[in-house]
Parts: sequence; C-alpha cells; structure tokens
Amino acid sequence: MKKIILVCIFFITSLTLYSQELFRFQYTIGQRFLIEGYVKEDLYKNDILVKTVELKNVGRIRVSRIIGEKALHEGYFEYYTSGGISGDFVLEERYPTSFYRDIYGNYEIEDVYFMPVVRGVPTFPKTTLSIGDQWKSRAYEAHDFRRVYGITKPVIFPAAVSYQYLGNSIIDGEKIANLSINYVINYTLKYHYGTSVEMPMPYRVIGYFNQLYLWNIEKGLPHSYKENFDYVFIMTNGDTVEYAGTSTGTLLVSAGDSEQEYIIETIQNRLREKIPSVEVTGSEQGIVINVGEILFKFDSDELTENASDDLNNIVDVLREFSDRKIRVIGHTDSTGPEDYNLSLSLRRAKRTATELRKRSSDFEGRVTYIGMGESKPIASNDTEDGRRKNRRVEIIILNP
Repeated sequence: MKKIILVCIFFITSLTLYSQELFRFQYTIGQRFLIEGYVKEDLYKNDILVKTVELKNVGRIRVSRIIGEKALHEGYFEYYTSGGISGDFVLEERYPTSFYRDIYGNYEIEDVYFMPVVRGVPTFPKTTLSIGDQWKSRAYEAHDFRRVYGITKPVIFPAAVSYQYLGNSIIDGEKIANLSINYVINYTLKYHYGTSVEMPMPYRVIGYFNQLYLWNIEKGLPHSYKENFDYVFIMTNGDTVEYAGTSTGTLLVSAGDSEQEYIIETIQNRLREKIPSVEVTGSEQGIVINVGEILFKFDSDELTENASDDLNNIVDVLREFSDRKIRVIGHTDSTGPEDYNLSLSLRRAKRTATELRKRSSDFEGRVTYIGMGESKPIASNDTEDGRRKNRRVEIIILNP
C-alpha cells in the first residue's frame, strides 16, 4: 500500500499568548447555511492508480426548529462530479437531509439519510478552552454503497477524534479560532439483508483524516476547513481499494430575508395541521397565536372536550422558544355588560395560562395573562362573523 500522506504543518500566529474561549454552536430559527466543499482524490486498486477525480458537495440547510440545546436542520445536499476537460461540475444526485445538532456539535439523525457524510465533527467540551488544550470525542461517517454494492442504507463507520486548539487569527476583521482535528477509522463491516454475495464487498476499512478547521468565535459557527484523507477498503476477495486526497470547504450563513416571517409561517403550518382555525401573525409585541374561542364552552371559562389536545399541540410549539416569555390575552365581543366581558376575558386568559404551566415546568415564571374584555376588537361587532372573531384568546411569544 502506498505511503500514507503526512498531515501538513500549519503555522498559526496567535492574537494573544493566552486565550480562553467557550465554543458553542449558535442557532436561530430561520438560519440558512450554504456549505460548499471541493474534493480531489486518487483512486487506487491493489496499490495501482486507477484514476483521479474531482468532486463538489453543496449543502443548502435551514434551521427550522430549536428545542432546548438542539436545533433541527432540514434541507438537501447536492453531489457533483467533474465534467472533465470543460472544468464544469455535473450534478449526480441530490440528497435530502434532516437532523438535530446540539450546541456542542452532537448529531441525532435517522439512518435513512446519507448526508452529511461526517457527523459529530467538531464536537466541543462543555468547559472553556485555552490555546494548546486538547480533547477527544467520537464521530461517525456515513457512506453510500447503493450503486456499487446494492446496500440500501448508509454504511456507518465510527471514528475516534482528537482535537487541539491551536490559536486565533483575524480573517476579514473577524476572530477565527484554528483547530487541529484528526481521526482514525478501523472498522469491520457486518452485512445483513439486502446485500449481494456475488461480488467482492468491503470487509474492513482503515483510514485517517487530518484537518485544519477554522471556527468563527463571535458567530459561533464554522468558517472553513482544509484536510487530507486516506482510506483503504479491504475487500472480501482480498483486493484493496484506496481513496486518498485533499478537500476544502466553506460555510456561508444567512438569517433569511425575514426571520420573523419565516417563524410565523412555520408555526402556522405546523399548528394548522392539528388546529385548522388557528391564526399566527406578527405584532410589535412578538408572534401572536390566535386560537379564537375553541378552547372554551360558550360564555364560560370551562374547557371544551377537544381543548386538551389543542393545548398540547400549542405547548409543543412554545417549548421551542425557551428564551422568550409568553403572554396570554383574553378578548370578548361587545355583547353584554362591559364589566362582565372584562371578567370573562380575564378568567379565560388565566385558565389558559394555568393549563400551559400544568403541561410543562418550562413555563414556570415565564407566562403572564391579562383580560382586555371588548376593548380590542379585530372585527366589527355589528355582525355575527365579526363578533365571533373578537371572541378569542391570544398567546403571544414575546420578542426578546
């Protein structure tokens, strides 16, 4: 087997001789990532060079939900191969993806998804890091063997990863941490159903990956990377297949044209699947979830039979905004005495707030309520349709 490529030595100039940083991914709902990676690799069979290929991977990912310390990423990756003399890249396949990643870098992803290939790099400790500090973690690689070997699911390889915080530099006026990332794979594959036994199959994979990873400290997000890799697959017939090369990648981040509009649209779509009459809008206070009067029996603060399910669905959405306070406002139409309407709106608001707190301890100290009676109509009280719209409970996710 050919000599393994030695990792390049990078000379990093630190901004200071001593620096402590807390490394965390920073997510916001609606955040968009454009990931571009370029690979140049040599393919060897039994130590004989077969061909050199150039590849490009493009990921378009959006953060659609945040639950506690983890964020749901949804989107797709595109896999391109070089067009040869023209220098163009040809789209080979588009891979949908959906995964959770927490603020430390840990993944939760179902085994139906082939992308991203590398999962859990980088992963950060929960303590602050000083220049020179080292740490270890576990990561995984997912490989697509469908076309060549007929394996229908991603083949997952575990990897032991070693990190070192090398120092800081300034790029385009931003403070960038330089991290050394190295890992080794030494794994025996185990096959079950859906595989062919008529052709040689990968039996064991041995390889390494060395990377200089640049991290934007202020944004709490990756900046770019450079890496060397070398993987050897030992086949069931004794042949070896080797992939060795280099790759580079960058990450561009955007909050989207209107983050609040995206959040409103996302909440609206999710709630309307379960509560067709719900309306979600924006206001100066925050995001308003108007549930109408469906929670309560007529002229009462007693819950309807379906109110429990509706409240559970609303709570599932509100949990994603753990950094915000919640305000519940009760409203009525103008039918009846003004004092009675004010009392009814207050009782309904209080009951809604109580039900939210009963369903999750996360809401303790975060939920307030108020009754507005008939003072804030959103439609005319001269028609039954208008009066129906005015009889409502609004749950507001307050702006930070």
